[in-house]
Amino acid sequence: MMITLYRRTYPVEGAPVSVSLVPSAGHQRHTFTVGAEVYEADCRELRVVAPDDAKLDPLKNLLSWDGGKVKSTAAEVLDLAQKGASGFRLEE
Repeated sequence: MMITLYRRTYPVEGAPVSVSLVPSAGHQRHTFTVGAEVYEADCRELRVVAPDDAKLDPLKNLLSWDGGKVKSTAAEVLDLAQKGASGFRLEE
């Protein structure tokens, strides 16, 4: 199954990184302030191959698989894909 992760980063050291299984609303503005500088978020879509029986729960922002026995957040799914865990990989 192919899923899309939505990653939000900022171009400044120490800024938070956000990963979600659902996109942010298009009208939302995401910023990070350091001192007097305000940085706009850089949003990027990441395509991930997940196990065939994976199911997305957009209300809880979780992905489940293995008959619903295993549930993971978007950050955990990204970590599994980056490590090449069984059934997961980043789409090039």
